Amino acid sequence: MKNILLCVISLVLLTSCSGDRKFVNLALKKDHKVYLVPFIAIRLVLEQQLSENESPTIFKFLGIIEDNGELFVETKDLEKILSLIGNNYVLLRKEEKTHDGYVAFGDMNIYNYSIKTINTDKIGQQIYKPTIVVINPSTNKTLEIVWSSIPEPKAEKNCTNKKVFVTENPYPGKMVGSYKKVVVVNLNDILDFFDNGTTLEYDKSQEILYVVKQ
Repeated sequence: MKNILLCVISLVLLTSCSGDRKFVNLALKKDHKVYLVPFIAIRLVLEQQLSENESPTIFKFLGIIEDNGELFVETKDLEKILSLIGNNYVLLRKEEKTHDGYVAFGDMNIYNYSIKTINTDKIGQQIYKPTIVVINPSTNKTLEIVWSSIPEPKAEKNCTNKKVFVTENPYPGKMVGSYKKVVVVNLNDILDFFDNGTTLEYDKSQEILYVVKQ
């Protein structure tokens, strides 16, 4: 697992440099306590690490875009922060110098991802639409997020398009930078959907996004 983790971290560091997208740590604030979200936030893994007095791996894995005071995340990162906003988490206490423990994701069914196949008016030609369905267990309401990815990302429902500058390292010694269109979700829409008193605090100096529970 350690080798896999090192490879993933290296890949993120090589491909994720951006001028308008910031990579931050994710944490939860509750009852005046701070709990960090590790890169691997699986409960059984974290419980084993903590029982052996090991510190879970923490690094800035969440990419956020700030625009006119609002925060956006790409669809690929939505599930992580969605679990915190939607109360799908478990808190594991461990007193550290800077925080009070860690967050593991729970087992509630609040996020479903699928790809819908749609036939076009041309025989043999289909289009594929990635779809996320967010579920609020308290109200049984759902929020559908739909976009298309071919030939380029196009937001269609409850999401939007933004361009981010990405520097990629296709092979050693070669750096390529360009603006790419991505599909993002406004986190205010997720807060409004759950409507459970949760707020967000973005600390730019610490490079951390706090999900705050009342």
